[in-house]
Amino acid sequence: MNWDAIFEFFKTLDENGGWFFDFLSFLVAGTLMVIVLIYFYRLARGDIDWFGRKIIDQDSIEETEKIKMELEEQLTVVKGENAQYTQVIQEQSKKLTEIQNLFTELDSKYDDETYFTSQVMYAAQEVAAAIAAANEFEENRDDTFDYLLDYLINSLKGFREKNPRIVIHVQHPHSAEKLSHYVHSSGHSPRVKEYEPIIDGSAAGRCWRTNKIYYIPDTEQDSIEYERIELITKQYRSLLCIPIHAGPDKSKRIGVMSLTGREVHAYEQIEIERAVLFSYLLYPLIYADLKNRGALHG
Repeated sequence: MNWDAIFEFFKTLDENGGWFFDFLSFLVAGTLMVIVLIYFYRLARGDIDWFGRKIIDQDSIEETEKIKMELEEQLTVVKGENAQYTQVIQEQSKKLTEIQNLFTELDSKYDDETYFTSQVMYAAQEVAAAIAAANEFEENRDDTFDYLLDYLINSLKGFREKNPRIVIHVQHPHSAEKLSHYVHSSGHSPRVKEYEPIIDGSAAGRCWRTNKIYYIPDTEQDSIEYERIELITKQYRSLLCIPIHAGPDKSKRIGVMSLTGREVHAYEQIEIERAVLFSYLLYPLIYADLKNRGALHG
C-alpha cells in the first residue's frame, strides 16, 4: 500500500478548505450519539445492565423450564404408549404366526391323511382282486404281497429314513413252539425266510401268545422279550409286532406282522394304528390262502 499517496490525498483535501474533516467529525459524532441513545434505551427497558450485558428474564427461564418439563412428560407418555403398541403388535404377530403354523400343520395332516386313504384303497382293491382270482393269486403270490406291503410302507411318515421292513409269520406246520415264515417285503434279505421265531422268547412269539400288539421302541434295551440272534447284521432299532387276527379270540389269529424301524422309537401311535388297519386288510387274503393250502392250524 502506498501511504505517501494517501497522505498526499488528505493534505490536498485540507488545503482546499478542510470540509471533508468537518463532515467526518459530524459523522462520527452522530454515530456515537445514536449508539448512546440505543444504549440508554435498552438500559431503560431492562434488556442490558450498565456494562452492556444482556439480562435474562427469570420469568422467561421459568416458562422455558416449564415448557421443557411438559415436553418431557409428553415424550414419556408417548414412549409408554409406543411400548404398549409394540407389545400388542408383537403379541398379535406371535398369534398370527401360531395360526399360520396351525394351518400349515392342518394342511400337512390333510395331505397325509388323503395319501394314506389312497394307499388303503389300493390295498383293498388288490386284496379283493386276489381273493376273486385265487388261481392267479397263487401264481403271483409274492408279487401281490410285495405290492400290499409297499402300500403299508409308503403310508408311514418318513419311511425313507425309517427304512421299514416287514415280515409275516404264521403258525409252524410241524412245531407248536415256533412260527414259520409266510411273506416279507422287498426290503428284506431272502435269508429272512430261514428265521423261525420261537413262541417263548421272541417279540413275534410274545405277540402271538398274547394276541396283542408288542412294540419295542429300542431293541438295545434290557428287560424286553426279544430274540437276539448272533452273527446277523441288524439294521434296525425299533420293532413293532402286530397280530393278524379277527378280534380278541385267539382261535381267530392266523399270524404276526413284524415291522422294523432304523431309528429308535421309529413309530408314533398314528403309524401303529395304520399298521393295524393294514393287518385287518390282509387278514381275509391270508386266511383264504392258508385255508386253500390246508395250512390253517389251531
